Amino acid sequence: MITLRVDRKTKMELLKRKNRRKNLIKKLNFMNLTEKSFLDIEDNDLFCKKIFSLLNTKKNKIQLSGDDYKENIQKSIQLLNEIIDNIEVPTKKGRLLFFRENEIEAVLIHINKVFSNIDKVLELTKFKAGYGDFILVTEDFNFGLCIERTEYFYEFSVWGATITR
Repeated sequence: MITLRVDRKTKMELLKRKNRRKNLIKKLNFMNLTEKSFLDIEDNDLFCKKIFSLLNTKKNKIQLSGDDYKENIQKSIQLLNEIIDNIEVPTKKGRLLFFRENEIEAVLIHINKVFSNIDKVLELTKFKAGYGDFILVTEDFNFGLCIERTEYFYEFSVWGATITR
Protein backbone atom coordinates (compact mmCIF):
# COMPACT_ATOMS: atom_id res chain seq x y z
CA MET A 1 0.00 0.00 0.00
CA ILE A 2 2.79 2.47 0.87
CA THR A 3 4.69 1.61 -2.34
CA LEU A 4 1.57 2.32 -4.38
CA ARG A 5 1.22 5.76 -2.77
CA VAL A 6 4.88 6.58 -3.39
CA ASP A 7 4.60 5.53 -7.04
CA ARG A 8 1.42 7.55 -7.47
CA LYS A 9 3.00 10.56 -5.77
CA THR A 10 6.13 10.27 -7.94
CA LYS A 11 4.02 9.98 -11.06
CA MET A 12 1.95 13.02 -10.05
CA GLU A 13 5.10 15.09 -9.47
CA LEU A 14 6.44 14.02 -12.86
CA LEU A 15 3.18 15.04 -14.56
CA LYS A 16 3.16 18.38 -12.74
CA ARG A 17 6.73 19.07 -13.86
CA LYS A 18 5.88 18.18 -17.46
CA ASN A 19 2.97 20.60 -17.25
CA ARG A 20 5.22 23.35 -15.85
CA ARG A 21 7.61 22.71 -18.76
CA LYS A 22 4.78 23.04 -21.27
CA ASN A 23 3.79 26.33 -19.67
CA LEU A 24 7.39 27.55 -19.92
CA ILE A 25 7.44 26.63 -23.62
CA LYS A 26 4.29 28.70 -24.11
CA LYS A 27 5.88 31.69 -22.38
CA LEU A 28 8.95 31.29 -24.58
CA ASN A 29 6.95 31.04 -27.81
CA PHE A 30 9.27 33.61 -29.45
CA MET A 31 12.12 31.07 -29.09
CA ASN A 32 10.45 28.20 -31.00
CA LEU A 33 11.17 25.63 -28.28
CA THR A 34 9.85 22.10 -28.02
CA GLU A 35 9.89 19.48 -25.30
CA LYS A 36 13.14 18.23 -26.86
CA SER A 37 14.76 21.44 -25.58
CA PHE A 38 14.58 19.95 -22.06
CA LEU A 39 16.76 17.25 -20.54
CA ASP A 40 15.34 14.25 -18.73
CA ILE A 41 14.65 15.27 -15.17
CA GLU A 42 17.57 13.36 -13.65
CA ASP A 43 19.95 14.61 -16.37
CA ASN A 44 18.64 18.16 -15.88
CA ASP A 45 19.34 18.05 -12.14
CA LEU A 46 22.83 16.62 -12.72
CA PHE A 47 23.57 19.28 -15.37
CA CYS A 48 22.53 22.05 -12.97
CA LYS A 49 24.71 20.61 -10.19
CA LYS A 50 27.68 20.54 -12.58
CA ILE A 51 27.10 24.17 -13.52
CA PHE A 52 27.04 25.36 -9.93
CA SER A 53 30.09 23.26 -9.11
CA LEU A 54 31.92 24.76 -12.10
CA LEU A 55 30.91 28.30 -11.14
CA ASN A 56 32.42 27.76 -7.69
CA THR A 57 35.80 27.13 -9.34
CA LYS A 58 35.75 30.19 -11.61
CA LYS A 59 38.17 32.98 -10.76
CA ASN A 60 38.28 36.58 -11.99
CA LYS A 61 34.59 37.25 -11.45
CA ILE A 62 33.51 40.86 -11.64
CA GLN A 63 31.74 42.00 -8.50
CA LEU A 64 28.78 44.28 -9.09
CA SER A 65 27.37 46.04 -6.07
CA GLY A 66 25.04 48.91 -5.46
CA ASP A 67 23.06 50.30 -2.57
CA ASP A 68 20.48 47.51 -2.81
CA TYR A 69 19.55 44.47 -4.88
CA LYS A 70 17.66 46.61 -7.42
CA GLU A 71 20.80 48.58 -8.17
CA ASN A 72 22.76 45.30 -8.37
CA ILE A 73 20.26 44.08 -10.98
CA GLN A 74 20.47 47.34 -12.90
CA LYS A 75 24.30 47.28 -12.99
CA SER A 76 24.26 43.61 -14.01
CA ILE A 77 21.87 44.22 -16.89
CA GLN A 78 23.94 47.18 -18.07
CA LEU A 79 27.14 45.09 -18.10
CA LEU A 80 25.34 42.14 -19.71
CA ASN A 81 24.09 44.37 -22.54
CA GLU A 82 27.61 45.77 -23.07
CA ILE A 83 29.03 42.24 -23.24
CA ILE A 84 26.29 41.01 -25.60
CA ASP A 85 27.04 43.89 -27.98
CA ASN A 86 30.75 42.98 -28.04
CA ILE A 87 30.94 39.20 -27.81
CA GLU A 88 31.72 36.49 -30.33
CA VAL A 89 30.36 33.17 -29.12
CA PRO A 90 31.99 30.03 -30.56
CA THR A 91 28.74 28.05 -30.72
CA LYS A 92 25.10 28.51 -31.65
CA LYS A 93 23.28 26.77 -28.80
CA GLY A 94 23.55 26.72 -25.05
CA ARG A 95 21.48 25.90 -21.99
CA LEU A 96 19.78 28.78 -20.25
CA LEU A 97 18.69 28.20 -16.67
CA PHE A 98 15.15 29.09 -15.66
CA PHE A 99 14.59 29.26 -11.92
CA ARG A 100 11.11 28.02 -11.07
CA GLU A 101 9.46 27.64 -7.68
CA ASN A 102 10.11 23.91 -7.48
CA GLU A 103 13.10 23.36 -9.76
CA ILE A 104 15.64 24.78 -12.15
CA GLU A 105 15.24 23.99 -15.84
CA ALA A 106 18.27 23.95 -18.17
CA VAL A 107 16.69 24.69 -21.56
CA LEU A 108 18.58 24.24 -24.83
CA ILE A 109 18.21 27.49 -26.71
CA HIS A 110 19.78 29.47 -29.57
CA ILE A 111 22.26 31.88 -28.00
CA ASN A 112 21.57 34.61 -30.57
CA LYS A 113 17.85 34.43 -29.73
CA VAL A 114 18.71 34.91 -26.06
CA PHE A 115 20.81 37.96 -26.93
CA SER A 116 18.25 39.49 -29.30
CA ASN A 117 15.43 39.01 -26.74
CA ILE A 118 17.45 39.72 -23.61
CA ASP A 119 14.81 41.89 -21.90
CA LYS A 120 12.13 39.21 -22.22
CA VAL A 121 14.61 36.52 -21.23
CA LEU A 122 15.69 38.39 -18.09
CA GLU A 123 12.07 38.70 -17.11
CA LEU A 124 11.21 35.05 -17.78
CA THR A 125 14.32 33.78 -15.97
CA LYS A 126 13.12 35.94 -13.06
CA PHE A 127 16.48 37.70 -12.98
CA LYS A 128 14.87 41.15 -13.28
CA ALA A 129 12.79 40.42 -10.19
CA GLY A 130 15.89 39.43 -8.18
CA TYR A 131 14.76 35.82 -7.90
CA GLY A 132 17.08 33.88 -10.21
CA ASP A 133 20.61 34.02 -11.52
CA PHE A 134 21.34 34.53 -15.21
CA ILE A 135 23.22 31.44 -16.37
CA LEU A 136 23.87 30.56 -20.02
CA VAL A 137 26.37 27.78 -20.74
CA THR A 138 27.12 25.35 -23.51
CA GLU A 139 26.49 21.67 -22.91
CA ASP A 140 30.24 20.99 -22.85
CA PHE A 141 30.75 23.92 -20.41
CA ASN A 142 33.37 25.49 -22.73
CA PHE A 143 31.38 28.74 -22.88
CA GLY A 144 29.50 30.51 -20.14
CA LEU A 145 27.95 33.86 -19.43
CA CYS A 146 26.71 34.08 -15.85
CA ILE A 147 25.51 36.53 -13.25
CA GLU A 148 25.18 34.98 -9.81
CA ARG A 149 23.47 36.62 -6.87
CA THR A 150 25.22 36.62 -3.52
CA GLU A 151 24.08 38.13 -0.25
CA TYR A 152 25.70 41.54 -0.78
CA PHE A 153 26.62 41.78 -4.47
CA TYR A 154 26.34 40.05 -7.84
CA GLU A 155 29.18 38.18 -9.56
CA PHE A 156 29.59 38.37 -13.31
CA SER A 157 31.67 35.82 -15.21
CA VAL A 158 32.23 34.95 -18.84
CA TRP A 159 34.54 32.38 -20.40
CA GLY A 160 35.13 30.66 -23.73
CA ALA A 161 34.22 33.67 -25.88
CA THR A 162 35.97 36.59 -27.52
CA ILE A 163 35.05 40.06 -26.36
CA THR A 164 35.69 42.46 -29.24
CA ARG A 165 35.78 45.86 -27.51
